[in-house]
Amino acid sequence: MLEENADIYRRMPEDLTLCVEELVPWFMKKVNWKWEPWVGPKPDEEMAKVCVSFLACLLIVNRSKKDLAHFHTFVFHPACLKDDEGETWAGWASSRGHIEQSWPSTRRGMRDGEDNHCVTIHEFAHMIDFRTPSSASIPHFDSSSVHREYEAFLNSEYKDLTKAWEKVSGCAAIRKYATTDKCEFLTCATESFFENAERLKFLRPQVYGWMKRIYKMDPHQWSERVSAAELRNIRNEHWDQWDYETTWHSKRYDAETLWPEGVPAKDYAAWSAAEIEARLDEERARIERERREAAERAAREKKEKEERERKEREEQEKRLEEAERERRKEAERKWRERYLLNNRTVIVEYPNGMPQLKYKLVDGHREGLMQRWDEQGNLREETEYSRGRKQGMVTYYYSDGQKEMVGFYILDERAGLWRGWHEDGTKSFQSQYRDGQLHKWEQFSEDGTSRTYGKAESRFGH
Repeated sequence: MLEENADIYRRMPEDLTLCVEELVPWFMKKVNWKWEPWVGPKPDEEMAKVCVSFLACLLIVNRSKKDLAHFHTFVFHPACLKDDEGETWAGWASSRGHIEQSWPSTRRGMRDGEDNHCVTIHEFAHMIDFRTPSSASIPHFDSSSVHREYEAFLNSEYKDLTKAWEKVSGCAAIRKYATTDKCEFLTCATESFFENAERLKFLRPQVYGWMKRIYKMDPHQWSERVSAAELRNIRNEHWDQWDYETTWHSKRYDAETLWPEGVPAKDYAAWSAAEIEARLDEERARIERERREAAERAAREKKEKEERERKEREEQEKRLEEAERERRKEAERKWRERYLLNNRTVIVEYPNGMPQLKYKLVDGHREGLMQRWDEQGNLREETEYSRGRKQGMVTYYYSDGQKEMVGFYILDERAGLWRGWHEDGTKSFQSQYRDGQLHKWEQFSEDGTSRTYGKAESRFGH
């Protein structure tokens, strides 16, 4: 049941999957399941309960059963819910411990795990929030210091998110419904955390970090459709430090000729000559020693200078390499941001959070099926797109699900046979198009008669 109906289930690691599955029977047994009076085909009740239970248990598998201890009743509705003021909703959660959801919205959220729009995850995130008295997007934390840290972050982040949505560009990471009330921040951030982990981590890293701490898992690592982030290599180069100590002693010689004690006058000349020669030898040795020391000092200074210049060159090269890495990193970040914004599922919402339009972007162009709903949650249009152009079948529906009109487009132009029906299912019209132009129109009246208009005229006149 989960493999066929829960997209998130197919992306989860096996060890986490087993832990969530273990909680599902406990959850199903504790909940009072109810079904409102049904019109039309009813879904497999066991499948519906299993899938809802799985998504609910996913939120608490690494937290605590206490998060949902106060929850007791889940009600399925065959269509969208309406409040006392006539407003339409996909579902709602009560702090008294019960949740009510539209089955079409529940099924759509389970089967598309990357459109950032899962009503079951949304409402059970509300239920986790209801565990604390504030119910203002602040879940339970075991540590009071972490609680205060998160509350400060929430106040700052919520203001920034609201400002981002006030701009034309908005915030592609967390849907706009989060800005309607602070209590919707945790719910919408939780949807994005499980369904658009890469985009949330890339565009709102602090939000992703807190969601990771709250739910104690990392969905960014689950999906193979997400490329692994580039690893950052940090180099620590340790240069040897050389200490050079250059010391020497210069000996002064007294130029005055001394007559040392014990040398007779008659021997002074010989002694003096020997003394002078000895002194000359010492002087020559001193000069040679000073020359050698000067040469060594010059060589050492040259080596030190070359070493300094080498270090300066290497430091300059490192600065240039670092600047180049930063430039490439920024360029890659901008490219990745453009890629994520141009390749995603887009949902345009009504003010109450219900989807109005849903389509996929591939390289910035609409691709595949585009769907449109009215404010009551009824599907009214399905149109095929290719590279941003209407290409293929288009179908319009009445509010009760009956087909109103079916036709085809080729490169944004009507083509082939178009057919329409009245609300009672009888034919309304049939038209043919050639080269994008109306070729023939046949209109059917309610009494079964028809009238055909040619190429030169239409049912609106010549």
